[in-house]
Amino acid sequence: MSYPPFSALLLKPLENAYPKVQLHSPFPRYIHVLGNGHTSSQNIPLSSELSLTSLARVNEGILLYKSHPGMKLIFSGYGGGDSVSNARKNSQLAIALGVNSNDIVILEEAKDTAEEAIAVKKIVGSQPLILVTSASHMVRASSIFRKNGICVIEAPTDFLVKKEDTLWQFPSSGGLRRSECAFHEYLGLLWEKLKGSL
Repeated sequence: MSYPPFSALLLKPLENAYPKVQLHSPFPRYIHVLGNGHTSSQNIPLSSELSLTSLARVNEGILLYKSHPGMKLIFSGYGGGDSVSNARKNSQLAIALGVNSNDIVILEEAKDTAEEAIAVKKIVGSQPLILVTSASHMVRASSIFRKNGICVIEAPTDFLVKKEDTLWQFPSSGGLRRSECAFHEYLGLLWEKLKGSL
């Protein structure tokens, strides 16, 4: 599981399902950045409070927002035991990086991807939505959003397999992380199918 070529083999079918997003006029109005994780602490900078996955997703959302005027950024993410929701923490970083607070919508009650889809459907209705999440999570997330009647434009980010691996590599923690991510998503897809969410 920690051997990089094997972990890449597991993860690539998920990450290669959707290419880098290419937007065309007329541009969608809404960008939805799915939540991940954070740790609130006054002792570390805001950029370190967010998980690496959250950082990648928020940065991609901001890049898309700044590429075309008139867009709105939607952040979702539950707080769990934290006093601040992940959606709000992500929005704080976006504002610090120059996003107008009036262009931000916060959805902090949704606890998982299915609830995020239901919540955002009430906002966007039949309008197209740019969906930003990790490349490995996009297959499941996009399927759930489409199941809820949302017109999705996939914008994957946070790719873990970035180049072809050579066979002459040692097992590593990075390889193990990729395997863990792959199994998490495959089990998530199976669970959603058993629930009838896909």
